[in-house]
Amino acid sequence: MFTVEFILPYQNLRSSVQQVFKEIPNAKGVNLLITSKSHYEIREGELKGDVLIARGLTAVYLKRLLKGSFTVIELAMSGYDIIRAIHEGISKFPDTKIIGLIATENAIYGFQDYIPETNCVVRTYPIDTDTDSEAIIRRAISDGVDLLIGGFGVATYAQAKGLRAVQIDTGRESVRNAIDDAIFAHQMKLEQNLRASRMDAILENIEEGIITCDREKRITLCNTYAQSILGKPLHDILGHYISEFDGAFDDSPFESLKGPERERICTINGTSVVVNRTPIFLNSHFESGLIVLQQISKVQNIESEIRSFAHKSGLVAKHTFKNIIGNSAALNRAKEQGLNFAKVDASVLLLGDTGTGKELFAQSIHSASDRKNKPFVAINCAALPESLLESELFGYVGGAFTGASRGGKLGLFELAHTGTIFLDEISELSLPLQGRLLRVLEERVIMRIGSDKVTPIDVRIIAASNKDLEEQVDSKSFRKDLFYRLDVLRLALPSLKDRLEDLPGLMEHFIKRFDSSSGLVRHMIDPRVFPYLESYDWPGNVRQLRNLCERLSATVFDSVIKLEDVKRCFSNETRSTSRPDGEKDELMDALIQSNWNKSKAALILGVDRATVYRRMRKHRLLQ
Repeated sequence: MFTVEFILPYQNLRSSVQQVFKEIPNAKGVNLLITSKSHYEIREGELKGDVLIARGLTAVYLKRLLKGSFTVIELAMSGYDIIRAIHEGISKFPDTKIIGLIATENAIYGFQDYIPETNCVVRTYPIDTDTDSEAIIRRAISDGVDLLIGGFGVATYAQAKGLRAVQIDTGRESVRNAIDDAIFAHQMKLEQNLRASRMDAILENIEEGIITCDREKRITLCNTYAQSILGKPLHDILGHYISEFDGAFDDSPFESLKGPERERICTINGTSVVVNRTPIFLNSHFESGLIVLQQISKVQNIESEIRSFAHKSGLVAKHTFKNIIGNSAALNRAKEQGLNFAKVDASVLLLGDTGTGKELFAQSIHSASDRKNKPFVAINCAALPESLLESELFGYVGGAFTGASRGGKLGLFELAHTGTIFLDEISELSLPLQGRLLRVLEERVIMRIGSDKVTPIDVRIIAASNKDLEEQVDSKSFRKDLFYRLDVLRLALPSLKDRLEDLPGLMEHFIKRFDSSSGLVRHMIDPRVFPYLESYDWPGNVRQLRNLCERLSATVFDSVIKLEDVKRCFSNETRSTSRPDGEKDELMDALIQSNWNKSKAALILGVDRATVYRRMRKHRLLQ
């Protein structure tokens, strides 16, 4: 509900307004208020309408008095209103020769000196609130005017002096138009206020300082955040030149910039901030400037929160040395050495055959270190093509390449900040990527793909390989400088065949775990199984044993796992030992059995998925 207030000292017009208002269909929710005072009597504090409507001099007076604090709609004297008044006057005084039209500039605009239908000359006399109406009337009479046409004040005064005069009455169509304009003006004002409130909310709640300036580079807007950085009250900021506060705001003049200037670092009142400037041009002329200030400490806190979120989203180490099953002398030596490595922060190189538990040891070292509550990020360097691996490791900026996310992407090194990154199968890195990794190790910074800016990082690197890296260095397929950077702390993990006394405990652990997961059968293991398994070479090590246990748990429905069950599920592994040169045939059999599903083929072979890909590339089975 809003109120339209008419300021009308004319009785006949008040009645017309009330009648028209009842006929307007879109006047629902609009309250009508009529004030009968003239403009001489109106005081600002007495006005109650959301929109004011007045005629002639009263409208002019209100606009001057209120200076924009109220919306004032002029109830116009239309051309029809004036013509009606002229014809009324001629009807009353048919001998009229010269008509004097006395009204505001808006009312008489567009009238010519002659109206053909009347055969009378019409002379116009514009007036405003400062005009002496009596003097204008005397002047008109001296000009030979014998009929005066004007508003309420002019007509009343002239008639009181015995002069011929007709009052211009406002027609119903003008009233209707004024009410429609008032409703529209109120709606526009509401929308404008909403936009202003929304913008104020944005400016006052955004975690950035916002400053705007005009073409003279005087400050026109400064939000609270920017005010706190500048360290002055708002009245000492608005209207002042931007150069008064810091040289970075205009040391290279705004008007000389070709476009946005990003990420200049400076210190304002002891606070380190990033300054971004954007010039605004109109028809190639500088009109305004936008300055955005970001506190570096805030940016760092946001970055820390992002990394913390990533940490909470699963980039954590789940295992400790207590989770490494076995008590063999070889395994105990490796665990003891790993615990010692956890106490320092140097790079670790884990060496061992596939399936020996390199990631398990990497997580355990991280969990025992001072970085244990920070992210642990793992990636298998053999599992991804080089182009994708680079973007995963180092991230990219928006638009860096076709298909890149518009907002860019954090790389794994950034996600691992303050924590540990585990690079498995590091021998599979290409030489260019080895060079980028070396820079990370030496300079402790990364650069996203498509960016020219470096980001400092604090990460511990644990790398792993099942290949002899020293041989790769000799064959020039692995950088010598990178090898020495990684090979600070070396930990060789024992193969399962070197710790066979751990096999029974491992098997019982895996069978129990898979039984609990499936909920089908709780198995026991016939002791005759263990001597048979201990006679095997175990090229896939603990991973191969785990895969065997998963098959046994899923396919043996008796409560006891017998030797014949093991032999049946173990056929693939026994074939591999009897045919050492049949790796390609073995791989083909597994791929055919799995319908070329690499994950299932890996399960059949008792190796990891990356090994399947590596063997497929080796035997040219992968395009």
